[in-house]
This record gives sequence, structure tokens and C-alpha cells, in this order.
Amino acid sequence: MPPSPKHRDVAQFLSKIRDFLLGRRHKTAHRFADTMSPRTQPQPDIPSGPFRRLFGNYYYTRDARSGVKPTIDVVQQRKDMLAAKAKAKAAAKAAAEAPKVAPAQPGGKPPPPTPTPTPPPPKPPSPPKAGGDSDSGFKTPPSPGKKHAWDGSANYRNSC
Repeated sequence: MPPSPKHRDVAQFLSKIRDFLLGRRHKTAHRFADTMSPRTQPQPDIPSGPFRRLFGNYYYTRDARSGVKPTIDVVQQRKDMLAAKAKAKAAAKAAAEAPKVAPAQPGGKPPPPTPTPTPPPPKPPSPPKAGGDSDSGFKTPPSPGKKHAWDGSANYRNSC
């Protein structure tokens, strides 16, 4: 039997002192091939596919929730819904206000079509006034660098 190879370790004298001070025999953390048990089991048989390679194994491509339907922008969807409702309401109002046209008589010339009035665009809400309290419940944000009281008092500096 061939002699076992010498592994990296301290001298025998220092090894005895180390074992005495530890109160036990020191086991090195180095892993040498002759001290390890051989691998007897076969290599794993992993099926091939997109998850075999780690560089292509991205979380969002494996997430089944995103494969059902694309993500939606809730704010834009709400704006589109409100615009569609306003358009339908305006069309219904225009149809109700349109004058009734008598049916054309046979052989006669049809009357010219009447133009439908377009409703004016809705006015954006006006910002609240800086000085006064309004019934809308809006409060103006504080100016940068100045003290401000959110309770609506006019001057916060004088009350301190």
C-alpha cells in the first residue's frame, strides 16, 4: 500500500500544543481527495428546457401570472372609461336635442342635413384661492422655507 500523502499542517510539536489547548484533537477544515468519500451515485438526469441554463432562468419569464394577460395601467384605464362615459352622455344629449326631421316625400328633394352642435369642452377645476377658506375642502400647500399652519390660521409666525 502506498504511503498516504502529507497534508499541509503545522509541525508535530505545535500540533500537540494546539490539541492540549483546545482540549480535543483538532480536525482540519481542508478537504483533500483521499480524506473524502468517493461519489458513487450517478450524475443527475435533468430534463432539457428553458430552465436548464441559469443565465436564461429569469423570474419574470417563469411567473405564470404575467402570461395570462398583459399588465394594465389603472389610472389610464379609469381616464379612458370616464372619457367614454362623457362621450356617450354627450351623444345622447345631442340626439335628444336634435330637431325631428319629417320624412322625405317620394320624388322630392331631401332636406340638407342639419349640423349637430358640439358640446364645449369641460372646464378644468380652478385651483383654490390662497387666502380664503373654500367649501371645497382644498388647502393650499405650504410655501417652501416658510412655516405654515394646516388648520387655516392666517399667520403661523405670530402665534408662536
